[in-house]
Amino acid sequence: MKTKTKMAKAVFFQFISAFLLIQNLSAQDNVKYLQKYEGSSLDQVAMPIGGIGTGTVSIDSRGKLVDWEIMNQGAIGFVPFFNEHYLATRVAPFFSIRTKTAKGEIDARMLEGAIPKTKLEGDWGCDELNSTFPRFNNSRMETAYPIAKVQLIDKTMPVEVSFKAFNPLIPGKTDDSSIPVAILEYMITNPGDSPVEVTICGTVPNYIGFDGFQNRIKQNRNTYLNKGKVKGVFMTTASNDSLDSRWGSMALTTLAKKGDISYRTSWHPDLVWNGSVIDFWDDLKDDGLLKQHLDEKAEEYTDYNMLNEFQGEEKDRSVPASLAVKVELKPGETKNIPFLLTWYFPKRISWEGQPGWPQKPMDNYYTKAYTDAWDVAEKVASRYTELKNKTGAFVNLFVGQDVPQSIKEASLSNLVNMRSQTLFRTADGLSYGWEGQGSVYGTALNPKGIRGGWGPGTCTHVWNYESTIPFTFGEIAMSMREVEFAKTTDLKSGKMAHRVFLPITEKQTIGAAADGQLGCIIKMYREWQLSGDTKKLEELYPYVKKALQFVWEESKWDADKNGVIEGVHHNTMDVNYIGPNPEMGTWYLCALRAGEEMAKVVKDKAFAKECRNLFETGSAWMDENMFNGEYYIQLLPEPRNFQVGEAVLVHQMVGQQMAHICGLGYLLKPENVKKALKSVMKYNYRTNWDQHLSTFRCYITRDEPGLMNAYYPEGKREARPFPYFSEPWTGLEYHTAAGMIFENMEADGEKVVRSVRSRYDGSNRNPFNEGEFGHRYARAMSSWSPLIAFTRYQYQKDIKRMTIRAEEGTYYWSNGYAYGSVKVEKKDGKFGATVSVDAGSLELKKLVFLDVHNNEVDVAKVKSATLIKEGNSIVL
Repeated sequence: MKTKTKMAKAVFFQFISAFLLIQNLSAQDNVKYLQKYEGSSLDQVAMPIGGIGTGTVSIDSRGKLVDWEIMNQGAIGFVPFFNEHYLATRVAPFFSIRTKTAKGEIDARMLEGAIPKTKLEGDWGCDELNSTFPRFNNSRMETAYPIAKVQLIDKTMPVEVSFKAFNPLIPGKTDDSSIPVAILEYMITNPGDSPVEVTICGTVPNYIGFDGFQNRIKQNRNTYLNKGKVKGVFMTTASNDSLDSRWGSMALTTLAKKGDISYRTSWHPDLVWNGSVIDFWDDLKDDGLLKQHLDEKAEEYTDYNMLNEFQGEEKDRSVPASLAVKVELKPGETKNIPFLLTWYFPKRISWEGQPGWPQKPMDNYYTKAYTDAWDVAEKVASRYTELKNKTGAFVNLFVGQDVPQSIKEASLSNLVNMRSQTLFRTADGLSYGWEGQGSVYGTALNPKGIRGGWGPGTCTHVWNYESTIPFTFGEIAMSMREVEFAKTTDLKSGKMAHRVFLPITEKQTIGAAADGQLGCIIKMYREWQLSGDTKKLEELYPYVKKALQFVWEESKWDADKNGVIEGVHHNTMDVNYIGPNPEMGTWYLCALRAGEEMAKVVKDKAFAKECRNLFETGSAWMDENMFNGEYYIQLLPEPRNFQVGEAVLVHQMVGQQMAHICGLGYLLKPENVKKALKSVMKYNYRTNWDQHLSTFRCYITRDEPGLMNAYYPEGKREARPFPYFSEPWTGLEYHTAAGMIFENMEADGEKVVRSVRSRYDGSNRNPFNEGEFGHRYARAMSSWSPLIAFTRYQYQKDIKRMTIRAEEGTYYWSNGYAYGSVKVEKKDGKFGATVSVDAGSLELKKLVFLDVHNNEVDVAKVKSATLIKEGNSIVL
């Protein structure tokens, strides 16, 4: 009888444990993930974690912290290290776990998965930092930017381990999305029937002064602090060179409310034969508490430069800090242990490392909100739950919308580019960007070598393709328009420098680029639409007007003023075109339409009429003279190198895509637009690149699918076409895919987007690093345009009008200042919707439903404009 009672109790206990486990797992992870990586797809994945203009640290698919880019330069491939000595091996940042079961069995290992096979053979054996530590035998990763979840798998462990890495991201909330922090939240579950002791320990070197390119470490020091909600190690330097971009502070902290917290402000200085590693590992395994730990009443303990004193060596080195949290898990229990890695590097050097460019220190924008890395940690701690929940709410809404997977993935994953070192903000609130960021590897293709960034100056003919920033962070987008017009456009001539020197007070002497200047005019109209900021438009309008007049006055691009660009003009292919071509033609037509609409807003009737007349003349001329029955071609006045000629240009309808996004209607005959895009799909799309000569750079191989920048029919190729004709650029592919979707070629458009993302699936390339001239390339942020095309979303604040897809479903919307959802329903043949606001507020008077042909099929109105506040909705 006693035996049966014991068995019944055991079964009941197991049931309760399983129930608690299920409840814990459900409560701990409610994020809707978009991508999943396991097996070979783990190989290249590394998701950057950091805010707008702050720099990032990346988390790879095995749980390793890589690509430390927090010191104001792009530095892909850089991982800081410590334990330097010729009789030692370097140690990189890592987190570790120590467990002890009720039976007294102790296990300790790194919180990382298996070492990549490509790293197993080096001059000293495995060529991976930290390869000597025990680790988990497998991992898998799920992501929905900016959240990554890594699950570490090993059946020999008595607990189940996973962790989330993220940085707060809330569209429309720029400051909340510009925090220099990487949050790592470890989730530990005890699936057994007896308690388990668990210690999670983070180890990060204080490497202040070393950005991966230059080492200026000087007497770095670590201090343990216990203040309020935050406990951890504050990292500083004795250097007083506060104008250096590598000068600042870091902090490794925890927000754990329960458990024993222990730490080391340095490791033992016995470097020879890795004595310091042995000492640390023995210490961790012993009782799960690190030596040198103090009780909770202690406020401060400082130690620095211990390693530098070894054998009288004078070289300054990174000083490691370790922080551990020890807890006990009951059977079936899950506990979260959050760590914060914060940083503060206040000075940025203007376009650092670029020969011939001014090299002057500038303050980062985030210095207005924080005083040092510890201040960052305290302010994040005070709002941790709020920031975490709001970030998760955005991700869940975005991922849950009724939009094809590839389009959601492309738009969300490339959001990372604006939160990498590609884009930065100065203390005056103005925003700038590289074309792409650099790496510590540099390029083997060219003697330009190693740089932290490629393509300085916020190049207008690259940045005019991005469509992500205005729909997510309007404040950033408008600040970029202010730079382009108020700071770099000459009000006398109308010339806009297509690259900007910094500081912004420098004289701007670089010439204009036709596509860049015209694109900026269009973007100014778009930003006004989304913001409704007529005051800002009126302020910048004189520059906008003069920039458009520059086309037919100063530059002679349209010397005969007929709405067609024929003169010599620089463009994004880094050459000068001459003669009418479809790319510049559609940019020009769209700029004329945008100019017309802005002139109407400021009541400049004469200029509005002038723009309309030029538009109509140019549009008719292009259809009559440049359309060959299949697509639009360049008309060359004479044979000339580096031109388009009769190629099928992938982005020939780029201006038309922008016109659709801005609600400006058709620029050319609709039937010709569609035929041109069908020709692009017919001739430029290919799936076999092994037999293809790419004449400059390689972005695609083997049987990967994609769109080539230009296709020349047999016998039609110029002897020396423009230099990049044989390459595929993701930014152009996304823009073209959006055009296809707008023209009711949704299957083709989705196919193009899906093709791009298949090349960045984690097995061959990093899903969070679409490159071109540098990594995380600005043009790749055109990936938001297919989302706009599919959802048919537009918003014009001055008339409080929104458009949305006329098809039942739930769609995400954002205007750069607020975001939410539109749930479309159809009842009795009439469309209606519930419009919800998740962050910010929205003024709405009319919701227009657009079909796949861009026609209005229904309208839902309210009697007077309604202000929908955050957390509320309205039924129309």
